[in-house]
Amino acid sequence: MSKLTTALTALLSYVTACALILMLLHVVAHAISRHFFNAPIYGTNEIVSFWYLPIIALLGIPAAQLKGEHIAVTLVIDRLGEASARILRTFGAALGFALSVGFAWFGLAKAIEYTASKATAGVTDIVTWPVYYLVPLVFAGLALLYLLAIGQLWHLVPGQAPAVTPDAELTELTDLGAPAAGAGHGSTEHPQRPEGGGGRA
Repeated sequence: MSKLTTALTALLSYVTACALILMLLHVVAHAISRHFFNAPIYGTNEIVSFWYLPIIALLGIPAAQLKGEHIAVTLVIDRLGEASARILRTFGAALGFALSVGFAWFGLAKAIEYTASKATAGVTDIVTWPVYYLVPLVFAGLALLYLLAIGQLWHLVPGQAPAVTPDAELTELTDLGAPAAGAGHGSTEHPQRPEGGGGRA
């Protein structure tokens, strides 16, 4: 599973990077051509808006999910035990799965609609309907990733589950005999006096 995740992350990152580089080159070439030769590249704004940007934005969503780089607020989870935190993470993943399925279904309906009308970019003849299929594909894949995350949380599928909470880690270390935080400070034991030391007779 880890090898597949690594390969998929690399593929998404590679495609996104290529789209970003192509967009930059396209925009620079358009600016140079318009400024020096008074011949702008036809449909540059439409291509950037309807092709490059959707690819960069949409493919970044599952890539961030695979890398665990989405913004997460753990203020509540960090104060819970391991079992409670797992349940709360499961609820969050289930909610993400439901939303992803909804976006995928709505996106597929719109993509079919735009395909039937042979949608183009604005008043130009630049074809844009194929890129709309990226929405259902991305969110269907994201829904699958949320299912895998739930399976990893409950050890139903192989993979690394999210880390346990600090409280659970501290409990495990204490059970293994590691000193708890603050141990050794403020002890009431006193060192033994050396025998024969200068006590009064």
